[in-house]
Amino acid sequence: MAVRGRRGSPIWRVRTAYLLVLPGLALFLFFFLYPIGYSIQLATTNATFFNFVSGYESIGLDNFKKLLVEGKFFYPLLKTFLFIITSVSLKIFAGLFFASLLSSPYLKLQQVLRPLFLTPWAVPWFFLVLIWRGMFNQDFGVINQVLRSMGLPAVNWLNDVWNAFIAYNIVELYLAYPFMMTVTLAAVQSIPTDLFESAIVDGASIWSTFRYITLPLIKKPFLWATLMATIASYMIFGVPFLLNRGGPAGSNEFLLVHGYKRAFDLGRYGYAAAFMVLVFSILVILVVLFSKITKLTSEE
Repeated sequence: MAVRGRRGSPIWRVRTAYLLVLPGLALFLFFFLYPIGYSIQLATTNATFFNFVSGYESIGLDNFKKLLVEGKFFYPLLKTFLFIITSVSLKIFAGLFFASLLSSPYLKLQQVLRPLFLTPWAVPWFFLVLIWRGMFNQDFGVINQVLRSMGLPAVNWLNDVWNAFIAYNIVELYLAYPFMMTVTLAAVQSIPTDLFESAIVDGASIWSTFRYITLPLIKKPFLWATLMATIASYMIFGVPFLLNRGGPAGSNEFLLVHGYKRAFDLGRYGYAAAFMVLVFSILVILVVLFSKITKLTSEE
């Protein structure tokens, strides 16, 4: 039986572990839980830019009623869900395609191509978004110059609702495909080569090999990557904000862009806090539903 409190005893090790964890736990509580709690409290007030210092009052659930009854929450929500569908689908396709390409034994110069495919990770994302904004410029952008050289009309990328939506998808795909590709490639390379060799000997086609060998064995990490891509698309802010601030005329305001404008452009802090509480609540529900449907957290 261990002596209580003696150095090296189980009790001493447990106490030491708790002491080492406490600083990180305190930082987590301060930087994560405290802002959430404060946002919930602020969401029940009439706080604005003009009364934030002088004093604001509690108004209960009025902000939530305005959001849900007046319907001002649903347009950016639907627009965001539409973006999730298009963006995540493109990321999944690009991740599978490039991972399959880079894992192919017939591809030459893999040591050179793999770093090139990771280029979007080598440059700060906001620089890349600004570069894309210049490329999408209607008059001087390189994309329209290429279209003109092919005899096609220039496209008004950033001042048209659906053209801007397509531009968001292109930029987001460029920024995010390395993540999907890397996770998928690592999962594919962990599959024993004996399985593929046996499939080739048995005369299995490329599609059959992918469907019955590759896909089942990469399912778990691929689903995790898909969940992360879904969360990133749901929480998108930088791409639409830097390209055209969710325009034209707010027609492409996703959830975070809409909430940001209400908080910092209009100064409606309580209203914006209620908006973001709803956004976070829906995100939690999405993650739980995705995990349940895909059995992501199961041991199988």
